[in-house]
Amino acid sequence: MKSFKDAAQVALANHQGIDPNFGARLEYFIEAFDQKDVTQVTGADIEIALDHLAARGKLKVQRTKNGLVYIKTGLPLSPATINRYLNSLGSMYKELRRLRVTPRGFISPTKGVERPQGGTARTLEVSLDDVKNLIAACRLSRNKKLAAITAMACTTGWRVGNLQALKWRDIDLKAGFADAQRTKNGTPHRCVLLPWVVAEVIRIKPKDASPDDLVFGKSQFGKTWKTALRLANLPDWTFHHCRHIAASILAQSGASVPVIMSALNQKSPSMALRYSHLNTATLRENLTRAWA
Repeated sequence: MKSFKDAAQVALANHQGIDPNFGARLEYFIEAFDQKDVTQVTGADIEIALDHLAARGKLKVQRTKNGLVYIKTGLPLSPATINRYLNSLGSMYKELRRLRVTPRGFISPTKGVERPQGGTARTLEVSLDDVKNLIAACRLSRNKKLAAITAMACTTGWRVGNLQALKWRDIDLKAGFADAQRTKNGTPHRCVLLPWVVAEVIRIKPKDASPDDLVFGKSQFGKTWKTALRLANLPDWTFHHCRHIAASILAQSGASVPVIMSALNQKSPSMALRYSHLNTATLRENLTRAWA
């Protein structure tokens, strides 16, 4: 028998993604399945575990003299958060298949598990003017790098972890591209930098910048980000919404699902398909041609 706990620890040790919460999500399932044979976990088992997760709701961390304590807040988890737990479990089984821990032909029990609805809520019908107003507000910030990191996030869809890990050696301002050595799904990614984004990055580049220096650094910018949103008269978005802005702008311009997948470095078309309803111009063009 191969216990779920042992298999999860092996998968975690070999995981190449950069999602900082991957391990914490697996810990939840380790508590749920523990010594159960990893190949005997069923879709029904997973759905029960997700139901318990939803019933538990959000937790807050409290530091005590005996260590960290997790306390229930009474607040619900969003469908997107629950789906992230399911995605992490799916990634674990994919890693076990790659490592040949599971038998040949084994099908992940996550296949067919019903996902909580609400995934489309994160799509944004955002305009170019909204983005321009946001960048202008960021330029007024006391954080001199906020406009550049926001411009790059809104046009490339890069996550904050990749942006903060970016070094000057990874960016070619003349050719207009930047390279991430490893993204959340474990693969490298090259993104295109538009001329106006390059101009924002050039504005913050020190004259004595070393190739190994970080472009944006690891500092937090939550307060200045919220101030910029307020000045631009925009909703209370998180910085991760910049990734959805990038996909939304592409979809509204008529970009295909494969183009959006390539731009955001996605392996599955599921997220890109969430933005297909914004591509009304291309849909209208095809319908007109079909019914001519």
